[in-house]
Amino acid sequence: MNEAVVIEQAAALTSLGDIAHSVEALLGGKSALRPGPCFDVPTAYAPFANCKDRDLRTCARLLGSNIDLDGLPAGRMIFIYCSAKGDIHSLEDVVSERTSRVDVSPLLDAQAQQACRLLGLQPDRIVSISNACASGAIAVELAKELLEDRRFSHAVLFGLESLCRFVATGFHALSALSPTGARPFDAARDGLSLGEAAGVAVLSFREPRPGDMVVAGAGSSNDANHRTGPSRTGEGLHSAACAALADAGIDPRSIGAVKCHGTATPYNDAMEAKAIYRLFGDTCPPCASLKGAIGHTSGAGSLVEMLLAAEFLKQRGLPPTSGYERHGVDEPIPVSNRPQPISGTSILCLSAGFGGVNAGIVVQEAGA
Repeated sequence: MNEAVVIEQAAALTSLGDIAHSVEALLGGKSALRPGPCFDVPTAYAPFANCKDRDLRTCARLLGSNIDLDGLPAGRMIFIYCSAKGDIHSLEDVVSERTSRVDVSPLLDAQAQQACRLLGLQPDRIVSISNACASGAIAVELAKELLEDRRFSHAVLFGLESLCRFVATGFHALSALSPTGARPFDAARDGLSLGEAAGVAVLSFREPRPGDMVVAGAGSSNDANHRTGPSRTGEGLHSAACAALADAGIDPRSIGAVKCHGTATPYNDAMEAKAIYRLFGDTCPPCASLKGAIGHTSGAGSLVEMLLAAEFLKQRGLPPTSGYERHGVDEPIPVSNRPQPISGTSILCLSAGFGGVNAGIVVQEAGA
């Protein structure tokens, strides 16, 4: 294989634990969703096991302790902070008079700079990406382009999404939250469940070794359908997926599995099924959504879910879709509440977000 964008190191935290514990739990069919209320909103949700981990300082130090950043070159490094909102709960504490000090700026650029300091990094450039729930995937696409252009030798991606009253009440106002728990692609789905997640990944551009996980392709689009509502046709997501496959230089038949966006809202799942079936037809590979188990973790989630998908690919197993019981979309995409085998060496990761943004990432195992 020629030079490619390699995932050199990764660490993540979900409501099920770190990457290893999350993968084991997900493949075992476990869910971290708990009954509400969540900030007085009657909805199931998936918080970190330790509420202190939602703090940017604590989370960055925790993730940084699980990877080796000391060996990264001082020059030609870019740091990309990807989040829809990041850590804003400390600002809410000030508003509610629970504290008189704001420990973290609500501005993402300031959060990005603080995350760099906490990780002990001195990058040549810091970029913040906030593209709603596709932020992490868009960050991966940007990093891939910059590394391939040799503008940087390494890219460090960091994302954090913590639960807060603003987000819980906002989604509740949109009638987008499920009272009992997300059920992606199920006939009885009635909304999403919020979750917390954080992740960090180090990417480089080099000739991969056998077993390396490679970001083989990335693509994005914006269908500009609505401020919050997804396109009913799935055209934008299909376009992003096609762009990712074209970037990877592979045929859809080479994809061994699809990590779906799968929010469990009626319109999102319906349009995603249309996009997937249009791409693969009756030869569609196994599909799964993680949001019935770890919740919808917003912008950082598309980075974290990609890192989890890379681990599923290593183990050649796709986890069950928690909450799925009876098929609830028109297209016969193969979603299951049981684990499914991954037969190929590539997995397609799909993401979508408010404002009509769509993204696709192809992760491939080198030399397999």
